[in-house]
Amino acid sequence: MIFDLPETDTEQPPAFTNATHCKDWLKTVPLANAMQAQAIFLRQLTLLARFSLSINERFTVLETLRGPVRQAQDAMAKKFIGRPLPFSPSEQAALDSTLAIWQSLLTNYLHCFEEHDVAPNAPSTPSTPSATTVTTVPAGPSKKNATVVERALATLADWQIDLIQGKRLPDFGYWKKLHQVFSLAESTGLADQIIHDSLRYGKQAVTPLAVYAECHLLYVTSPYELSPHDLAWVARWTQRWGSKIKLLTAPPEDIRHCAHPLWVDLDSDQPADHIPRQSTQGRWLETTELRTSLTSRLTLLEQGRAPADLQLGSDVTQPTAGKLLARLLHRWCQGGSARKHVRQSASGNCRFIAGYDAVHFHLSGQRTFQSTPQDNITLRLEQEKFAIFGDMSHRLDIAKPAPDPTHIENWAVMDDWKLLDTSATGLRISRPLKEGVRIATGSLIAVHIEQASAFVIGCVRWTLRQDTDSLAVGIQLFPGEAQAIMARPIDSENTAYRPAFFIGANAADEEPASLVLPVGSFQIGRRIEIMRTSAEVVTLTRLITHGSEFERCTFAAQAPT
Repeated sequence: MIFDLPETDTEQPPAFTNATHCKDWLKTVPLANAMQAQAIFLRQLTLLARFSLSINERFTVLETLRGPVRQAQDAMAKKFIGRPLPFSPSEQAALDSTLAIWQSLLTNYLHCFEEHDVAPNAPSTPSTPSATTVTTVPAGPSKKNATVVERALATLADWQIDLIQGKRLPDFGYWKKLHQVFSLAESTGLADQIIHDSLRYGKQAVTPLAVYAECHLLYVTSPYELSPHDLAWVARWTQRWGSKIKLLTAPPEDIRHCAHPLWVDLDSDQPADHIPRQSTQGRWLETTELRTSLTSRLTLLEQGRAPADLQLGSDVTQPTAGKLLARLLHRWCQGGSARKHVRQSASGNCRFIAGYDAVHFHLSGQRTFQSTPQDNITLRLEQEKFAIFGDMSHRLDIAKPAPDPTHIENWAVMDDWKLLDTSATGLRISRPLKEGVRIATGSLIAVHIEQASAFVIGCVRWTLRQDTDSLAVGIQLFPGEAQAIMARPIDSENTAYRPAFFIGANAADEEPASLVLPVGSFQIGRRIEIMRTSAEVVTLTRLITHGSEFERCTFAAQAPT
């Protein structure tokens, strides 16, 4: 097995060649300026990767650099996390430099694996002709050798997290390299060696297998659909729970008493999957212990226990925690599932509106909404106007006609479109990266395709930058006729009306009528006054889905008094 590493020599040394010199050099790095620090680190890591050093010396230097490099990486990641696509030039530059550092750091860790020449089917000797290079870890299992493997795997794990946060798929060869590093650990008996990595895992002990499993656990959650804070929670949980995974070289004998395992092919360039295929290097990631942990936490959450009490994190809240854990249980331990609605290829024109306020502006007849607190007398007058004049006239005091500033894209499926498909509840589309509005995961959208009679609202489930000039977007539609309305909670006095949407019941999918409200509105049992065909009071009952700027929930109508 050969890693594709650059040749090393001593012609262009880095600013340091041992750990002592590295510590002194770090005092000159402006860590308060993350952009400048990243540029300096990248330059020195690149030189270090091409400089000849002993394995021990290189490893101690990397251990010295690791903390400060991670500090700069975390600071720069804030510039692109949660940003809509396409990124601005500064956001893209931050992502590019962050990924380049992970790649250079990994190259240096891979240099810490021994390389020696061995002739096929013969002992290695200096005079052996036609020798082939074999990459391995230093002979004999040891804590130090396991640490080298863990650091390489941890770098790949951090690299993957920033790829996800940057809306990029892993590069060609990423999974292959992950499998190669783990295969070395497995073949030398290091996969289950317990070590400590306080920088990444705190006081928790970890093994190379746990870090390897972490990479696969994160990817099979469909992480590009997660909001930034949900992704941060899931990434933290995968770090904690990777140690619950067992590696098998054959499927469990009695699947009835086990969780559905994940399967990986160590000879491939692919992540874990739920369905095994023919391969001589297949492995199963057994998740029964993880299933027990997840089901126990879900039960305790349903009983009212706080997420912090279950070691989920002090920043984790309900009901999001329960929804995320149920998602993880399904994807990690229950074999996932096929799509409820099959996607089919489609073509045609698509009008698209992005953003909560923009969608409300268009569906309400292109009137801008100006929300101001109102006293009880003003509210009563508004309700009387609504009852007398109907849906449009009552808005005159709080919604003013305005020129149409909303950007509505006419997406024509032509040669520059790579794909477009639809289902009853979704739409997937790809367009040139630099054309059109910026799109953010979790945004409320409205879409109108040629075959439809009206706009349908929905949300952006995921966004991806594909290749160098293509933007792919996955959209979840909310079937049913959408109506722009106004709503206000009535659990406090003088609360202002805010833009909202009423979605009629969908008999085909057996979905009840629902409300789409501004984010932060939902509370079980909360009473909301809505203005639709008439003013009415409803009680919120269940949160269906949520995004970065909205919450969709079911409701129960209040009986008239």
